[in-house]
Amino acid sequence: MPNTTAAEVIASFESSFQDKCVIPIELELLWLRKAVAQYGVEICELNYNQETSEFSTSINPYIIDTLAQMMKVYYQEREVSKVNKRVSIVGKDLSIDGNNGSKTAAKNELDYNAAKMSDMVFNQKHTAYN
Repeated sequence: MPNTTAAEVIASFESSFQDKCVIPIELELLWLRKAVAQYGVEICELNYNQETSEFSTSINPYIIDTLAQMMKVYYQEREVSKVNKRVSIVGKDLSIDGNNGSKTAAKNELDYNAAKMSDMVFNQKHTAYN
């Protein structure tokens, strides 16, 4: 089997949500590098070559999905930051909030994706019985 490429992980990441704007590939590659590093700390080292955008082997589809989920958490953190920076006008008699619950929804989605990622990582950790 051929080595897994960055494009395969990015495709898994992009398939998990729908966005109105195109995410720059440089940002996706940065999130991938961060996910590979996090995976290396949490579970085991993955040999990823940034020059060729390839892993040294073919990796399991569940690992690909785990990396994509980690990337999605980074994406959601960025979305929460963006929503939190929207302008709110608060006066003595008037309060205008352009968020309409966006902050809560974005934070809830981040929490959901972080919990899902945590579960995926936990499922791959070795138990004391292994």
